[in-house]
Amino acid sequence: MFRVFFTSRADKKLTELPQELKQRIYNELKVLSENPFLHPQVRKVEGTKFGYRLRLGRWRILFALFSEEKRIEVVDIFIRKGKEDYNKRKHLLR
Repeated sequence: MFRVFFTSRADKKLTELPQELKQRIYNELKVLSENPFLHPQVRKVEGTKFGYRLRLGRWRILFALFSEEKRIEVVDIFIRKGKEDYNKRKHLLR
């Protein structure tokens, strides 16, 4: 099982969201923490070493996956408007 951590940016965004959406995000992250490699809505972010995204309707959860440490670090939560959304946020991923 992977441990899930939030950066301050992701935590701040999460607190601004409606309770129903927060609960959906927490539920998806729980499923993700059990085995992130088998989740059907997870894709690798091109041009990054550890970057992945989780699709949740129009929302995207951007995270870094460190498999050796069994750690998932959520770096941002946002509504996808275009492919440039990922390019703007690549610097958040290590």
